[in-house]
Amino acid sequence: MKCLWLTRKYPRPTNSGELIYSDGLVKALATTGAEITVIAHDNDEVPVGDGTRASRFTDPEGVLWRLAHPRLGSRVGSLLTRYPSDSWRLRGGGMLALVREALETESWDAIVFDHAALGWALGPIQRRIARMPAGSRPKLVYISHNHEAKIRREIARQSGGGPLLRMIYGWDAEKYALQEEMLCRHCDLVTAITETEVKAYRASYPNQRYLCLTPGFNGRGEQGRVMDTTTPRRVVMTGSFEWIAKRINLERFLEKAAAPFAEAGVELQIVGKTDETFREQMLGRFPGVDFVGRVPSMEPYLRGARIGLIVEEFGGGFKLKALDYVFHSLPLAGLDQAVDGLPLRSPEQVFLAKDTPSLVQGVIDLIDDFTTLNRMQQDSLEICQQAFRWEDRGVALAKALQAGR
Repeated sequence: MKCLWLTRKYPRPTNSGELIYSDGLVKALATTGAEITVIAHDNDEVPVGDGTRASRFTDPEGVLWRLAHPRLGSRVGSLLTRYPSDSWRLRGGGMLALVREALETESWDAIVFDHAALGWALGPIQRRIARMPAGSRPKLVYISHNHEAKIRREIARQSGGGPLLRMIYGWDAEKYALQEEMLCRHCDLVTAITETEVKAYRASYPNQRYLCLTPGFNGRGEQGRVMDTTTPRRVVMTGSFEWIAKRINLERFLEKAAAPFAEAGVELQIVGKTDETFREQMLGRFPGVDFVGRVPSMEPYLRGARIGLIVEEFGGGFKLKALDYVFHSLPLAGLDQAVDGLPLRSPEQVFLAKDTPSLVQGVIDLIDDFTTLNRMQQDSLEICQQAFRWEDRGVALAKALQAGR
């Protein structure tokens, strides 16, 4: 099977949930024997191409990457177009030209839109397919990372700023929703990252074919970790805090949690890449919080805590940091709606609460209960080792691509 895969950028280093998911799916499908060509922007942090608008790189899995320029343009230009700001930026820098070249010079069994932001390519691809004989047309696949219509509208409602900024976010959300609708209506297969999101899509597009693809995890995880009084009295939250939705969720949590944790003598540590200005703002507002920022590796911070937190009040999708916690033998605590897709029970294997005050108090009550903490981390690791294997995701996707409608 020959597959053309469109994604946002070369995903290595995998330092955000979105990149981890894209990288894992591409590798997993490649291991099934699929011949994959990926069109993306080069990685702006660690470029692997030659810096031009059309460079090539073949990775160790045999995947060919055709890479556009690593730098993206301004979002402002999208305001007068039908494209969401992300899509407007992605279609430039040589990526549109690479897509057109791939369509004109080669034939494909499947074409994958990895993220709704790649929906800008649907029009050029449909026009090319319309000129093909019916039997030679590739299957079109939309890989969803979130239910974008829902989450983008939530961002627009929850964002701060004045009326003009809220209007801009609202307009962008509606353009995202329309682009996602076009992908769901015109692709042959739609994948979602949780069963909850499959149900949400099916409610709007009941005749579509769906596949749930929760993420996998590389490796077996950290076996035999035992927490005791030598483990710092610390809770940690990891992730990427560059997207506005992540920042809003983080600020809301800190407003409710920073003071109670400090009063209880529980250290709260935030670890992950973000804009330095935002990090300094959070340090100024919440001086008792250890906001570390970008780090070379999360492992020392996961090993140096007693509980890992997932606290998003809004937004969907699968939180990949949950697997980082579980596979590093770190007990997980979070809000009910923030851990969708995990096959774990509360409170036996994970501690869940309905709101932030309840979550904070529960963590404070649990922080010194080593018997419970060690049981939680051991049981959740054993369950997730079987439930989150990338190779299973690759096989499932390959079978879905080969199956008929």
